Amino acid sequence: MSTDIEAMKAVYTRMVEEVVNQGNFDVVDELFHPDYVDHSAPPGAPGGLEGVKAIFGMFRSAFPDVKFTISDMVGEGDVVATLVHGEGTNDGDFMGIPASHLPAKWRSVGFFRVVDGKIVEHWGIPDMLGILIQIGVIPPPPDVKSARPHDQE
Repeated sequence: MSTDIEAMKAVYTRMVEEVVNQGNFDVVDELFHPDYVDHSAPPGAPGGLEGVKAIFGMFRSAFPDVKFTISDMVGEGDVVATLVHGEGTNDGDFMGIPASHLPAKWRSVGFFRVVDGKIVEHWGIPDMLGILIQIGVIPPPPDVKSARPHDQE
């Protein structure tokens, strides 16, 4: 069982390094199942492999220097649970919002179901509020010293 979990973690790690951090969308077909379902996709996003490419493409367009760092990853059964720290500079439109050219840092929690070496499902919770505050879309609450609380860790 641990070998299966290590293999699932390797698939996820490869996705972060190659797809997210390097922008290599050619490996999406290798890492994701053709019937992939993203339960956390933005409204109107296409499904399947085209959705993977569209969502990561939109994100890399908005934050061209995006970098994810895997902080924690555990596996059980056919699921890998992850905590990643992301950072990047908002140098492109983000979900219809013009570029602010401001840096942002955030966390994201995700659950990825992996079957036969391919990611088949995803559930995720990125810190969208933190991102929107940092790129100047939403003002921070009045008593908040930093829009990036994990910078103080």
